[in-house]
Amino acid sequence: MKILVTGGVGKVGQWVVRDLLDSGAHQVTVFDRLRGPERGAVKYLVGDVQDLGQVIEAMADVEAVIHLAAIHNPNIATASVTYQTNVVGTFNVHHAAFRLGIKRVVSASSNAIVGWSYGEHFVPDYLPIDEDHPLRPEDVYGLSKQIGETIAQSYSRKGLETIMLRPSGVVTPGELEQIKKEGGRRVSGFQAYSYIDARDLAVVFRLAVERSIPSGTALFVVSDDSTIAEPLCDFYPRVMPSIGDKARSLTGSKGSYSNSRAKKFLGWQPIHSWRRG
Repeated sequence: MKILVTGGVGKVGQWVVRDLLDSGAHQVTVFDRLRGPERGAVKYLVGDVQDLGQVIEAMADVEAVIHLAAIHNPNIATASVTYQTNVVGTFNVHHAAFRLGIKRVVSASSNAIVGWSYGEHFVPDYLPIDEDHPLRPEDVYGLSKQIGETIAQSYSRKGLETIMLRPSGVVTPGELEQIKKEGGRRVSGFQAYSYIDARDLAVVFRLAVERSIPSGTALFVVSDDSTIAEPLCDFYPRVMPSIGDKARSLTGSKGSYSNSRAKKFLGWQPIHSWRRG
């Protein structure tokens, strides 16, 4: 399959591109503001997802799109730049794909869509959080991802197949090894302490292109465990007494987000954990 990866030079994109190539089943074109190698198995195009004309040109002759290009953290750009890049870029990708008759767009959303990652007042309705949990983003990044999912769902109703993946705390193999050496992350208050290895996430993006799953589906993509050594069922009530017994099921190493739907729809299983070799 001929696949376009926006943001394919980035932290996640590099692993997605590598996994697509390693599968031996796909031809890959990368569309990114950063330049890639001039020669090799991947075709690299320099451009900006905020320019619809450039996006349409980059999509010529592709069958599916993996949309990763975004400002991935609200603390690295102004609010207006984060919103403009993420929302307009996501619209342009879906609109171009629809106009060109491309079959499927798999886009990167985020667990921040719920409101936890960067929100100051978030308390979950229940734990672990799954795809049915209400969305209450308090920051511009989470808001941009919520709007991005709305855009995808809108085009899904028009006939474009759309899948939204919600990763949390992406770590590279080197970062995973560092967490292992430290015996887990250092605790810092009421946080999700969720993560996903970039290699496991890359597999999910590929499967979301290859497998037949309902259009408009959103999936949390997280590891089975948390990044701290202490069971969350003990930790959360201590640092957030008002949470009551909502965390009672998070025994052992269980994480704060559920990945069961991703496993069900994609036949996927995360294999990399800081707790294992």
